[in-house]
Amino acid sequence: MSRTRQRSNCALWIIALLTLVSLCFGGCGLKVRADQAIQVVGNTYEVQFSKSITFRLQVETQNAIKEVTLYYRRVGESLTVKVPVSVTPNQNVFTYTWEFEPGEVPVGSRVEYYWHIVDEAGNELKTFPLTLDHEDNRFTWKTLKEDHVILFWYGSGESEARRLLGYATKSLARLQDQMGVTLDKPVRIYVYQSKSDMSLALPRKSEAYDERILTLGVVIDKATLLILGPHPDVEHTIAHELAHVVVELATDNPYAELPRWLDEGLAMYAEGELPAKNKTALENAIRRDQLISVRSLSGYTGDPAQIDLFYGEVYNLVEYLLRTYGKEKMAQLLAAIHQGLYQEEALQRVYGLGLDDLDTQWRESLGLQPRGMPTPSVPVPRTVERRCIPCPSVLFGGLLGAAAVARWRRRCARAS
Repeated sequence: MSRTRQRSNCALWIIALLTLVSLCFGGCGLKVRADQAIQVVGNTYEVQFSKSITFRLQVETQNAIKEVTLYYRRVGESLTVKVPVSVTPNQNVFTYTWEFEPGEVPVGSRVEYYWHIVDEAGNELKTFPLTLDHEDNRFTWKTLKEDHVILFWYGSGESEARRLLGYATKSLARLQDQMGVTLDKPVRIYVYQSKSDMSLALPRKSEAYDERILTLGVVIDKATLLILGPHPDVEHTIAHELAHVVVELATDNPYAELPRWLDEGLAMYAEGELPAKNKTALENAIRRDQLISVRSLSGYTGDPAQIDLFYGEVYNLVEYLLRTYGKEKMAQLLAAIHQGLYQEEALQRVYGLGLDDLDTQWRESLGLQPRGMPTPSVPVPRTVERRCIPCPSVLFGGLLGAAAVARWRRRCARAS
């Protein structure tokens, strides 16, 4: 083929390509020109940590604005909030303030939002979604990362931060080695230096595991936990709360909540040795045969006096399952719950036990009878009734009395 023909074919291809591009951009251009009736001049936000987020939109239009709607949601959640914003004549700046309680929007949350604007001529514009971070900007945070843990800290030195990161990675290793629970998503740990610093980030109406755990550490999101760094019990706190995060991620089930005995039991087991006060409460309940049933352990006890016993029991129950059936079965149980099974169904599938069956086996391992069985008592000697022959004198006296009665009746009969 000659160079002239090659150039001719090339020119034809270029013309065809330019025509196609012109058609495509021509159609888009019409849409752009229509949208240019509404132009966004400013699209900003202002975050007041744990208090509010203010969204601000400024537009320029050829026609008066008819409707303005804000849409926002937390990243990772399916719920999108729709907020119609009031419009006044000739208005071109629109704001909306989302106010919330401390802890309602967890530290580190990401919020996605966009605007939808309609003018009087029917022109519409939907802005591109923007994402903002709800960070605790009161402090200058530094970060460390190892395996699946991201540690945020401020104030203290890096050596202290690395020590806490070591506690977290060691806890993850224990969860995997002894309980068969693994973490496949990153978890964020925010380390606060004082209770007052952490108070603004804590949910005021959250369900606390107990007063100690709420003070020292708390899970505020599926993959976020807050820790009070300077406390001497920080190692156990990290292990406990990290276990909650890992188990939550491993068993995420939209149909049913994770039973409390399993959730708290694994968290207590992750700490290591059972604390003395929980051990004492457990031993006393075993001695008196006053254990809370496994079925009742599925939720939190409503009696504050049973808090220590509750945590002692769930620790012992999880320890029994791991010791008797192994970590592989525990991993299978969590996987079954993750698949959407309720705890009774999951226990039947993995262990072949219902809640009451598990309660009976666990009690027997502690030397107790199945629930509802009567407690053995000391036998009482049986009284034997003896039938004796009457004494002769008694018998003779009775005969004389009977004869006297007979004579008296005959006299009465003659007199009548």
